[in-house]
Amino acid sequence: MTPAVSTIAQQPASTFCPGRLPFLGINFLVGDIQTGIMPLLAVDLAYSLHWKAGQVGWALAFGNLALLLAQPFGGLLADRLPEKRWTFFAVSVLFALGCLSLLGHPGPVRVYCAQGLIGLSTALIIPVLSAMAMGLAGKERFPRLMGLAQGANHAGSVAGALVVGFLARHWDPSAVFLFYGISSFGAGLLAFLIPAGAIDPLLSRESHPDGTVLPLRGVLKTPVLLFFLTVFLFFVANTAMLPLAGEKLADRMPEPPGEVIAWAIVVTQSVMTLFSLLTPRLLKKTGPWKMFSFCLLLLPVRGFFLTAASTQSDILEIQILDGIATGILSVLLPVLVSEIARGTGRFNAMIGFLGAMISAGGFLSQILAGQIAQVAGTNAAFLVLSGISAVAAILGMAGSRTIRLSVPPLEPLSPTEG
Repeated sequence: MTPAVSTIAQQPASTFCPGRLPFLGINFLVGDIQTGIMPLLAVDLAYSLHWKAGQVGWALAFGNLALLLAQPFGGLLADRLPEKRWTFFAVSVLFALGCLSLLGHPGPVRVYCAQGLIGLSTALIIPVLSAMAMGLAGKERFPRLMGLAQGANHAGSVAGALVVGFLARHWDPSAVFLFYGISSFGAGLLAFLIPAGAIDPLLSRESHPDGTVLPLRGVLKTPVLLFFLTVFLFFVANTAMLPLAGEKLADRMPEPPGEVIAWAIVVTQSVMTLFSLLTPRLLKKTGPWKMFSFCLLLLPVRGFFLTAASTQSDILEIQILDGIATGILSVLLPVLVSEIARGTGRFNAMIGFLGAMISAGGFLSQILAGQIAQVAGTNAAFLVLSGISAVAAILGMAGSRTIRLSVPPLEPLSPTEG
């Protein structure tokens, strides 16, 4: 066992972990770039470059496909590469290059290359950041650090949205991509402020104390696959609800639907920030699997209320439920994966598979909801999505006990293993 493991394990709680401030700064800077660039690219292609809707859709789909396919491999790569700081710097440079490729008036080839770079680097960002958090904090402190990191992430989303709104109003629209590129590169530089050796490579992948790595087939058993299916169904139901709400209100309100969506995002991210910070304390009181069931149950309630929503205030009030569930899940899902991967050495690989389920669910959600809304209306789409979320809740509650029983215990470190 490397000395770093015993050093982290023996740290008093008051020291928490070295390098946490630059790590939180990284999460603040990447908070907005992961979610904000796709909608803004769609707007830029449609209104600045005059692409047709079908062309825009194919370009966005290509980026999403690159993200989806790369995520499992990103997790495996995060497990294998011991130097996380340089890995994250390389990933941040790839993302920045993708953003800078969109400056000016890019042609189709440049747009698709940029989308490939952005999708590939985004697929790597999440598992690498999770590996850094686990390697910095260790198993016991991981929920606390993830709560702070996700709080910084959501706060960065709000701050980034405000900056992007200012740039879009007062500068050339392409200045937004320059801002994202600079933010990504800055996040990569912050990684080097984390002390060398502070990120333990064995802790970062939830390895057994002797460094043994379990084969993937030994981890991906039926209870774990059921968990991934539950997450997939949750995001099939969740992702399209807010865009559908904007479509529903488009013909009923004098305000532009984009303004409604913008305010809904601000409300959601603000609530998410609060609950991300509260989640570590809630986990100590209730346990991770009970919290998971609670979040699953909130989604069908939200979908039902959205069928009755008819005003902007209705949407904003309902988005509080989204903020609560998503804020908790942003911390809770990595914690659940750490429970599943405990002692296997496959933590970041499982994070990659989790990200693939989230991306695949979101991709299918938009297609399914759009088709149902076109044929039967938005209320019918909300009801179908609510039904899917109810199935996810049933699967999640039924499978949580099985998963808990299937998780192998991690052998504690002995004094001689330092």
